[in-house]
Amino acid sequence: MTTAIWVLTILLVAEFVMAPINLWTGRTMPLFTGFTGYPPSVATRVFAPVKLLGAVLSTVGLFVPVAGVVGAAILTAVCALYLVRLAQPGRRSGSGIGAFLLFGSWALGVLILDAVRSAHAL
Repeated sequence: MTTAIWVLTILLVAEFVMAPINLWTGRTMPLFTGFTGYPPSVATRVFAPVKLLGAVLSTVGLFVPVAGVVGAAILTAVCALYLVRLAQPGRRSGSGIGAFLLFGSWALGVLILDAVRSAHAL
């Protein structure tokens, strides 16, 4: 279980530390607006900080399982929101759906594993 948590968390952190940087620099802004329909200001002021917070909490979660649960829950919610927006007609993108299903499955996996680990620590 510990190995799975570490591997999935490292993958999540790699994605969700770079994602805010890419939004702030504008590199992935066309994808964000296309996938979500939200304006760029929502990307830089809401999504980027939330993604970074989730990544930081997930990293702390490697040592403090409760933080991992919160971080993974945030990242799972972000992925779910992207998928809901991508399900709308005119926004469907195979690459976007595939990416957020993948990232969301990693986040959900960490969420479940950290929740089990936290429960066992009590």
